[in-house]
Amino acid sequence: MQDIQNIINLLERAIKENPDNSLTSWDIIADNYDSIVDEYRDILNNSKDWLVSYQTRLVEETSISTLKIKYTNVSGYFIEIPKSQTSKIPDSFIHKQTLVNASRYITIELKQFEEKFLEAQNEKSKREYDLFLDIREKILDSYIDIKNISEMWSNIDFISSLSIVAYENNYVKPNISNKYDLKIVWWRHPIIERKNIDFISNDLSLDNNKFIHIITWPNMWGKSTFLRQNALIILLSHIGSFVPARSAFIPLTDKIFSRVWAQDNLFLWQSTFMVEMQEVANILHNSTKNSFVIIDEVGRWTSTYDGMSLAWAILKENHDNIKAKTLFATHYHELIDESKNLNWVSNFSVAVWENEENLVFLRKIIPGWIKKSFWLEVAKIAGLSSSTISEAKKMLRKLEIEHSWVFGNQLILWSKPMVEIIEKEVFCDSEVEQELIKIDLDNLTPIQALSKLNELKWMIKTK
Repeated sequence: MQDIQNIINLLERAIKENPDNSLTSWDIIADNYDSIVDEYRDILNNSKDWLVSYQTRLVEETSISTLKIKYTNVSGYFIEIPKSQTSKIPDSFIHKQTLVNASRYITIELKQFEEKFLEAQNEKSKREYDLFLDIREKILDSYIDIKNISEMWSNIDFISSLSIVAYENNYVKPNISNKYDLKIVWWRHPIIERKNIDFISNDLSLDNNKFIHIITWPNMWGKSTFLRQNALIILLSHIGSFVPARSAFIPLTDKIFSRVWAQDNLFLWQSTFMVEMQEVANILHNSTKNSFVIIDEVGRWTSTYDGMSLAWAILKENHDNIKAKTLFATHYHELIDESKNLNWVSNFSVAVWENEENLVFLRKIIPGWIKKSFWLEVAKIAGLSSSTISEAKKMLRKLEIEHSWVFGNQLILWSKPMVEIIEKEVFCDSEVEQELIKIDLDNLTPIQALSKLNELKWMIKTK
């Protein structure tokens, strides 16, 4: 420690408290550290005062009131006197140059000042640079001690900062183990709770039996907060921090993946959908059973049926092969029906209280699912006009009726119900029968199926 203290004392004596930002200016050595630098600095700092004082003295001695001391890059410093005053010039003035209306002179004293000034300009930087190198060498001699102490103090600072945050915000010590199960009781978001005294806590439990949660909820509930705070708690646990929860059992996690938001990359000519798919590909290629994944509304940047198909495929790939603990938030409610065939998936939703006039987001996670996203209600809250909302409701109802003609309820993603309806229905119209025979169900996409069904429906109505 004594060597470190010596370095501290050296820096306090040698380096200015507020040195120049640029080392090339070489204005970093403190006053009273080096007598030569002090002398050069004094000459440079007081040069103007000295010249003013010397000119005043010469005017008094010669009685030449128009005498001026000037400077040019070619001639350096000189005394300029009008020709009308040449008779008053003393013998100590040395002639240097004759102009049309004036003459220029120097004195031994002015020449000595000039030499010292130019020397100070040239030598001060060199002197400061030499001193800087010397100080640097002395510091490097203690590099290992400085590095060790720096690491020690950085760790102390890190731990003490986490301790203060945990104490002031009522965090708890997480239980970290090699087990697979994840359970967090009454957790909060570490940042948002500081701004919101009414922050509502929730629980999370993921295990070998149910390691994927599909979460459906209305807009404006704060799904990004819900997803991210779970990832944050896992991250805080792994860096040695207490966590904002009543209790937390955290498995050792190799990676945390987040696909929460996407935007286009104009520089690389990548659309928002392309960026989203790249992020998903990274998750599917690199996540493991010991990873934690949060996915928010994947597939939203393309058409509805394409997006639903991709969301299902991504969900199923993780369920069947990767088995990473996953929170899968979606507005594709059709995934809920399909997920009933997946053994390790649970459905959760957010409690909402609603009547004819009011909509209240209770912000509490409950088992089960919702079949409504409240898009229109949120749009109304945002300020869309009544006529716009009314028109949207008409279109929504029209789409629901058209879909229910085929499925009896909301649109199901895949074609088993569709196949059964088509196979069991008896058509008397031979033209419709011929069209049905031509359909290759194994190679029919969802959008092509809908198009073909609408065509058959139109044929029956017109018949």
